[in-house]
Amino acid sequence: MMTFVLALCLAAGPAATAPAKPGDAAKPAVPLNDAAELRSVLEKMQKRYDQAKDFRAKFTQTYSRAVVGRATVSTGALSFKKPGRMRWDYEKPEPRMFLSNGQVLWLYEPTEKQAFKQDLKSSQLPAALAFLMGKGKLADEFDVAFAKDEHGRPGDVHLALSPKQPQSSYKSILFIVDPKEYLVHESILVDSQGNTNHFVFDDLEVNGKVADALFKWTPPTGVRVVDTGQLGK
Repeated sequence: MMTFVLALCLAAGPAATAPAKPGDAAKPAVPLNDAAELRSVLEKMQKRYDQAKDFRAKFTQTYSRAVVGRATVSTGALSFKKPGRMRWDYEKPEPRMFLSNGQVLWLYEPTEKQAFKQDLKSSQLPAALAFLMGKGKLADEFDVAFAKDEHGRPGDVHLALSPKQPQSSYKSILFIVDPKEYLVHESILVDSQGNTNHFVFDDLEVNGKVADALFKWTPPTGVRVVDTGQLGK
């Protein structure tokens, strides 16, 4: 369950459009093979996220299952704040929350009256998520290339990310980047089964002084808590 949560959070970033095909994220664009330009884009992105103390946005997620050909669309709001804090509040199709205070990751399902917790001290955050939280270096963890893809807006920069070390939770990631702000406003994650997890940010606000209290949470009375670190012991 929590492995799925981390994979879900990898792709922080619109999705009411058609999902990407499994091979799209890794397909380089021939006219955009300028290595110097790629380095420049990565440096500007890295600087932008390194300087961001916090950010918040609304999001739309489309999770498409390759085998059954079905897609689930979810919407909500998210907040990130250094060091290592994030919160995803899902509103539709049903309420749920993912929250990290930098030490513990929670998944709360109010309709089921249950919460799952995972100690982040023993679980390394996925590299793409660490980058978005200002903790990692994109070029150190991924082979990055310009990509050709139909998603995004005219003028957007498309970056195909392939992990340097094979990952069980995903195969490739596509970052769609605003060429003026150098922020990821859309992303598509493809797993080994060809399923796609497609996110979009709307109303993105950077350094908006997100309150610390947003990342403090205690399970309500009557909620069953499952410590995933104790499962199987």
